[in-house]
Amino acid sequence: MNHPTRELRRRDAVFLLAAAALAGCASRSAPPRRLYGLTGLPELPPGHAPGRDQRAWVLSPQVALPDLLDRDEILVAEGSAGLRPLPEARWAEPLRDALPRLLAQDLWRLRQPYAVTLGKPQAPQGESLRLVVQVDDWLARPDGAGLRLQLRARWHWLPLQAPAGTELPLPGAAELAVPCGAQADAVADAYRRSVTLLAARIVAAS
Repeated sequence: MNHPTRELRRRDAVFLLAAAALAGCASRSAPPRRLYGLTGLPELPPGHAPGRDQRAWVLSPQVALPDLLDRDEILVAEGSAGLRPLPEARWAEPLRDALPRLLAQDLWRLRQPYAVTLGKPQAPQGESLRLVVQVDDWLARPDGAGLRLQLRARWHWLPLQAPAGTELPLPGAAELAVPCGAQADAVADAYRRSVTLLAARIVAAS
């Protein structure tokens, strides 16, 4: 006669083995997730100039983004108001973190030799202005056989290390469109190129 405790242990062991087998099957059948980032240095727009303002710029690290972009899925607009994540594609880094760093990098490439930093002035001496950017739309939408990434952004300036009443560049806005393919790598590349185009608009307006 089997001991009741021994029988319960045997049944628990069988249950755990079955659960482990099912979990293994599920993990083998689930497609792997690929990670995509905003990488590389896109070519600068032809004929770019460093702009008229020669003071140091300090980009605010808090760039406002729509809430729907605060997630790791790569989203594509669908229909009049729908959103569709690209299958098995994820951002390797939150857009909220990537955008300020890359925008500061592109602003510096466009403004050389004038300084651009992220968050804090590079040196305590000299005049500097804080650049505050807000993104209202940054989403790929169907466009024929492919997609078109749309970026709408606004920016304004604050005196950071400057005399009271100092003249500031005018606030500005940009609406950009970058055609791309329907694959995740093409969408990620369009996102990266749109950052460079936004930086060029900001510099040209200064």
